[in-house]
Parts: sequence; C-alpha cells; structure tokens
Amino acid sequence: MLRVWGIRLMAVLVLLTLAGCGYRPVGRAGLPPGTERPVLAIPLFANRSTEVGLEAVFANSFIETFGRCKVLRLTTRPENANLVLEGKISSVTKSSVAFFDINRSLVRRVTIRVDLQLTRRDTGQVVWKDSDIVQEDYTIETSFQQGESLKKMGVRRGAATLAKKMLDKILLVI
Repeated sequence: MLRVWGIRLMAVLVLLTLAGCGYRPVGRAGLPPGTERPVLAIPLFANRSTEVGLEAVFANSFIETFGRCKVLRLTTRPENANLVLEGKISSVTKSSVAFFDINRSLVRRVTIRVDLQLTRRDTGQVVWKDSDIVQEDYTIETSFQQGESLKKMGVRRGAATLAKKMLDKILLVI
C-alpha cells in the first residue's frame, strides 16, 4: 500500500515539475505573444519517378499537415516566405510482400524515396537536407481500378506520415 502511494506521489511531482518549467508540446500552443510566426512556402514537389501525380499528392499532404500548425504561416509563393521547403520524389518501386501462391501476390509494397530541403529564402542558406523512404503496403484486388485505388490510398498515408515527421523536424530548428 505504501509503495502505491509512493508511485502516485512521484507521478504528481513529475507532473508539477513539468508544468512549472513551462513544458509544452512543440508547435501546439503557438508562439509567445508578440512573436511573429515564420512564413513557410511549400512549392509543388519535383517528380523524377515514372509515377504520375505524386508531386501533387506529397505537396498537398505537406500543406494540409503544416496548415494545422499554429507556429507557422503558409504561403504558396516562395518570394513571400522566410523558409522554403522543397521536395523531390527520386524513385518509386513496387514489390510483392505476401503471396497466395507462387504466381499470385496478395499484398504489394510501394516504396517512395523523397529528398527534402529547407532553405532560408533571404540568405539562401540550407537549414537542412533530408532523404527519406516512404513504404506502404496495400492489398491486391482482382480489378485493376480497385488495386490502383488501394495503392493511391497507401501513397497518401505514407505522404501524411512523412509530412508529420518533417513538421516535427522543422519545429525544432525555427
């Protein structure tokens, strides 16, 4: 009984310490009053793959994710921004990962390599560069249209996951 109370007391002390030091999740509470929010531009991604339309899917996913952030303001014009986030889709590969039998796959994986660069527009200084790989699995359907639809949903999931990861990275450097 005494041990349970000790654990509870320790948890309360930790919470009070965190609250007292001003701890808060990055990007959720916004900037202190009087601080101007940096403006970020996310132009259409470059697409060096053979998969048509991925540049818009990724750019839109990033814009949607970053648009929810209270720390940044978004613009469509790089000339009006403090920071510019540019992306390039380098490659797309598809492979089978689960099989019904030797001739028929049940699950496929799309792997997309994305190169990203955050630049300060006024100085041209590269803040960071990153290459990431997005992998998403999708099931194979008998109809081509259903299979393509499932693949596109997987790509959108992967783009959203990458956008959240890069938002966290950007919030650490601004």
